[in-house]
Amino acid sequence: MSAFYKDTRFNGRLIRLEDVIEEIYDRALETIDDSLYELLNDKDDDEFYEDYKEAFPLIVEKLQKFHDNED
Repeated sequence: MSAFYKDTRFNGRLIRLEDVIEEIYDRALETIDDSLYELLNDKDDDEFYEDYKEAFPLIVEKLQKFHDNED
C-alpha cells in the first residue's frame, strides 16, 4: 500500500470499493495464514514449510473456482 494511501471512511464505514477490497484481502490473507499455522502446527519446520507452500496456492485456486461457480 502506498505511503500516500488515504483511508476513505464516512461514519466509520469504508466508502470506496478499493478500500473495501483491500480490507477484505487483508482479512482473508490473515485468516488463511492463521488457519494453516493452526492446522499444520504438529509438523517439523521443513515439513511445515513445504506443506504451507503447497497448500496456500491450492486454497486460492479453490476460492477462484468457487467464485467462478465451478465448485
